[in-house]
Amino acid sequence: MKRVLVTGSSGLIGSEAVTFFDALEMEIIGVDNNMRAEFFGEKGDTTWNRQRLEQDCRHFKHQQLDIRDRAAVLDLFRRSKFDLIIHAAAQPSHDL
Repeated sequence: MKRVLVTGSSGLIGSEAVTFFDALEMEIIGVDNNMRAEFFGEKGDTTWNRQRLEQDCRHFKHQQLDIRDRAAVLDLFRRSKFDLIIHAAAQPSHDL
């Protein structure tokens, strides 16, 4: 089974990528640190979307990880061999 890494997997674009690759029956490792909650509070929290993906997508596994943490990212790459990487993580720049 092909393995995909999706950064920002709980966000708008990342979650769509997760859904797409799940339908193709690819194994998806999603990385997200939910910074929207830090910036915008409860209304910006993406936990609901991560939980939806965990429930609806059979091939999705979430990793709570900050992509700015170099050691954690390198460890993830050591543990997993990815066939594809979708980088959708970003600092929120628009209001709710």
